[in-house]
Amino acid sequence: MGFKDTDPDSQPFSLQETYEAKRKEFLSDLQSKEEEMRQMFVNKAKETEAELKEKERELHEKFEQLKRMHQEEKRKVEEKRQELETNAFNRRKVAAETLSLSQPLKKDKDKKN
Repeated sequence: MGFKDTDPDSQPFSLQETYEAKRKEFLSDLQSKEEEMRQMFVNKAKETEAELKEKERELHEKFEQLKRMHQEEKRKVEEKRQELETNAFNRRKVAAETLSLSQPLKKDKDKKN
C-alpha cells in the first residue's frame, strides 16, 4: 500500500526510494562539506603556526641583539669605572706625595723654632 507516483518519464517510483536517494545525497554533501571544513581548519592552523614561529624567531633575534647591546654597554661602563678608579688613585697618590713632601718642611721649621 505504498504511495506510488510516476516521474516525468512516466516511470513509476516510490517515495521511500526518493527519500533514501535524497538522504544519501544530503549525507554525501554533508560529509564533503565537513571534510572541506576540516581541511580549511588544518590549513589555517598551519598558517597560524608558521606565523607564530616567525614571530618567535623575530623575538629571539631581538632578544639576542638587546643582549649584545647590554653586554657592550656593560663593558663600556666597566672600562669607564676602571678609568675613573685609576684617575682617582693617581690623584690621591699625587696628593699624598705632595702632602708628604710639604709636611717634612713644616717639621723642619718647627724644629728650628
